[in-house]
Amino acid sequence: MAKTAKGMVDDDKLYEKILYVSKDRLESLTKKLAGGKAKDKDVTAKDVEELMYPEDLDDDKLLVPVDVSKSGDDFPSTHEELVEKFGPKKAVEAIIAAAAQFEAGKSRFKKNQLPVPMTVGEWIVHMGMTSLVEELGEEEDLEGDEEEELDDEEEGAAEEAEAPAKKKRKVREP
Repeated sequence: MAKTAKGMVDDDKLYEKILYVSKDRLESLTKKLAGGKAKDKDVTAKDVEELMYPEDLDDDKLLVPVDVSKSGDDFPSTHEELVEKFGPKKAVEAIIAAAAQFEAGKSRFKKNQLPVPMTVGEWIVHMGMTSLVEELGEEEDLEGDEEEELDDEEEGAAEEAEAPAKKKRKVREP
């Protein structure tokens, strides 16, 4: 997902390795880690979560695109997976590197395809709409499953109705 000059774009291979993070928090963490003197304990899992999922920020705060394409195909897409794989400090370092990669790789995008910053409000609305579409898709899948189950039950009932009724002879014992 990315915001471009044309609007929001989903499901495009060009954007599958683009993530959005809080601009202010990225700048703050970049300063904290500058100079290489920061220790592992100086960056927490909460820092990574707030960087990647800034839903607590005001709607007008900016999110900036970062490019994780050079980080490998198995680069985690959630803050939990990222912290689990790298630890908090290395996770933030990876996102800082992805921000630099995005800046260096802007030329690979056409002008109207270039991911641009978006506000937290835009992100929340888009994520909410995406979740709603996914939920509706899941509901349709579930409804399809229920219909199939009903079809199976109806078939069974129809087969029973079609089967000739067998009369049992009562045998009387003397």
